Amino acid sequence: MKEKDGIRVWVGPVSGSSYFAFKAEMSLEASEADIVKIIKDVRRYTDWFAFTSSVKLISQNETMHQFLLETDYPWPYANECMQYTMKFDAKQDNKRIITIAGSNSAKSCKYTLKKASGYILLEEKGGNTTITYYFHSEPSQKIPTWLINPRIHEMPFQTFVALRRIILLNQ
Repeated sequence: MKEKDGIRVWVGPVSGSSYFAFKAEMSLEASEADIVKIIKDVRRYTDWFAFTSSVKLISQNETMHQFLLETDYPWPYANECMQYTMKFDAKQDNKRIITIAGSNSAKSCKYTLKKASGYILLEEKGGNTTITYYFHSEPSQKIPTWLINPRIHEMPFQTFVALRRIILLNQ
């Protein structure tokens, strides 16, 4: 587990995969609605979503949006992309879950992730919102697990640092 600046990140194995998943958590002095507003602003993902090279909104409504996201990979590997669907469940008991499902049907990229899925859980408690972010993905290129798994915690950590900065700037 990595814990720094109020952000905790756990990594671990996923059944049937050699690539680790992560679970990250932090609490912010912000409403769930403020955080959802930022998450729904897909065009700004490159500003705060770590290792995002580009993003293109495909469709969006109140409960769901679809977008194509290109993930930045270090040399000598090429970037990979994935078409994602985020579904925003209705808020219940001060909680909201946002499911994330990837589809490798994107045809505009040279490399598409094999698979990707996860969720974001938002829990409001006394003026604060705790964000829990769980995600697992697998690259399509033959990137060694010894290269990816020890660094998997950096993506959610950097994402949370940048998300917190944006929320503070918008308050």
